[in-house]
Amino acid sequence: MAEKKKEAGAQLRPLEAQVLQFAVLGEMTGLLQRVRANKSKRSSSDLVKSGPIQVQVVALDQGGESKENKVEGPFTIQCLLGRALISMQGHDQRLTTGDLLVVDAAVLHDITAEEASVLLVTVTSAEARSQ
Repeated sequence: MAEKKKEAGAQLRPLEAQVLQFAVLGEMTGLLQRVRANKSKRSSSDLVKSGPIQVQVVALDQGGESKENKVEGPFTIQCLLGRALISMQGHDQRLTTGDLLVVDAAVLHDITAEEASVLLVTVTSAEARSQ
């Protein structure tokens, strides 16, 4: 099986092989550096955005927010670093380093970083879910 390792820094990485490997630590480091200089207190990088899957690394500085997010397919949010509050449907879920949240499709949610945080967000398309 072909395997390719991708370095941090590329903007959009379509699925080019059966297996892809990413240097996520490098991606995290770069995003944290950018987010601290960013007035919006957030920055992100797409690792994969192809076919039925999208994988994104999101960095939020303390107090940074991403409001009114809604995706068509089911998704996961894994906290790689820090502490973030995910608010959805009147409930709050606090994620700390190592926590994973799995959410059904089309759930409106807000993300607030209680401290500098890096999240790995994976979204699958609604079509992939029905197969």
